[in-house]
Amino acid sequence: MRITALAEFLILARVILGALTFQNSFLTPLVYAHFIRQRYYHSAFTREALVKVKGLMDGYAKHPALPPVVDQVWANVKRAIGAWAGSTLAPQPPAGGAGAGTAGRA
Repeated sequence: MRITALAEFLILARVILGALTFQNSFLTPLVYAHFIRQRYYHSAFTREALVKVKGLMDGYAKHPALPPVVDQVWANVKRAIGAWAGSTLAPQPPAGGAGAGTAGRA
């Protein structure tokens, strides 16, 4: 399962690269990223793989041979992914269901 979780991130990178080089649809990375997001919520292996991938990418971004802007861009990418992945919809009360309009009655 650990290998599968890491492979999913490799596939995500391939799908993003494919979209940037017009080999596949721009919608494909969005759909696959949503799949990875759901796997993150439901699989400890995917969470572990994300920590490994994030550590690896942090190491590459902070490499002394690269300009500091690379680390800044990577920090912004992580912030954007965190905002997207951490957003959830609050449960909504049922419209017109049981209890609707009964709040003021005694």
